Amino acid sequence: MEIFETTLRDGEQQAHLHFTAVQKGAMAALFEELGVDVIDAGFPAASAVDLDGVRHIVDRTDAVRLSVLTRPIKKDIIRAKAALQGATHRSRIATATRPFDMMSASGIGAAQARRKTIEKSTRLMQEARIHFREVQYYVICAGSRDVAFLTNLCASVAEAGATHIVVADTLSTTEPDSFGALVRDIKAALPPDIVLGVHCHNQLGLSLANTIAGIEAGATQAEVTIGNTGDGGGNAALEQVLAYANYFAAADPRFANRCQTEMVAEVVDAFIACTGMQFSPNKPLIGDISFLIETGIHQAIPSDIMRHAFHPETIGRRTEITIGRHSGISGILEQLDKMNLRPRNINQQLLYQRVMHAAQKTGTVPNRKLGQIAKSLMAGADVE
Repeated sequence: MEIFETTLRDGEQQAHLHFTAVQKGAMAALFEELGVDVIDAGFPAASAVDLDGVRHIVDRTDAVRLSVLTRPIKKDIIRAKAALQGATHRSRIATATRPFDMMSASGIGAAQARRKTIEKSTRLMQEARIHFREVQYYVICAGSRDVAFLTNLCASVAEAGATHIVVADTLSTTEPDSFGALVRDIKAALPPDIVLGVHCHNQLGLSLANTIAGIEAGATQAEVTIGNTGDGGGNAALEQVLAYANYFAAADPRFANRCQTEMVAEVVDAFIACTGMQFSPNKPLIGDISFLIETGIHQAIPSDIMRHAFHPETIGRRTEITIGRHSGISGILEQLDKMNLRPRNINQQLLYQRVMHAAQKTGTVPNRKLGQIAKSLMAGADVE
């Protein structure tokens, strides 16, 4: 599975999320170190800032492949090639045509619209291949289109020169079973040398599941962003796809990748520093408290069971315990152990009561206060 990292282009389409050109270069360097296969460097025809961002990414990376998005216009393709000057040997263009086939529902009009989509798309691929060795065609709004037509369209653009075809669930209109079936049908219509990718949006929270379904159905490229960033519901999350590949699919060659997953936390921290964006504190894997445990039921899970759980160290994080109103005596004693303050031969019920009393005001008990409570009991005032 190749990782196509699109935070710096599609992720930046999220409202209020912006990078400077210098920040894009710095983030691209980190993505290359992480081990992604392709960096979506931007949309150079969109603005001078986007163009400058692509050039900074070229300057700050060495070997990772770089892709740029263009409109289906020759002048955009020429500008994209110029933006990637110095990285021609590792560059790719990604583009699509308008889905004319979606503009007429039935009859002669529908047939003409489908023919127009294929004709425009094949001409676009032919023009793009004049300037780029790698050409990626996006099948946008894939979940809302006729499957038989899409297989015909994909076979046509492959014959016209596309090297990569990406099935994009642009509007989050598919669920895993139907998305997997669609990818499987398109895969069967393509020559074996064509790379098939998936680009899944997250409006209904299914981007990870759909990405997994797509890879299992034969796609070999996954498009991702940090933290599900992107327009609307965002995209499949880089950290979630890598965590799934590492934990659930470690023995599945379809999910093997080059990424050093232990760098994920570092990359996310750099992203936050660049953008000022704050994720929900309990956002899976990357939220501030996603590995912070307060509840007694979780603090008391035996270690021989916990060893089967996902280890946050895999992505550069670690599990922490906090003591509060929802903690149990097991968690309190474990935390005191970590503080080298575990009291011996004391009334554990009294310890628990005092900790709960301390937690009434603020909900949690800082380690300093927890230590004071333990030391007061260890002093002998309440020895059993």
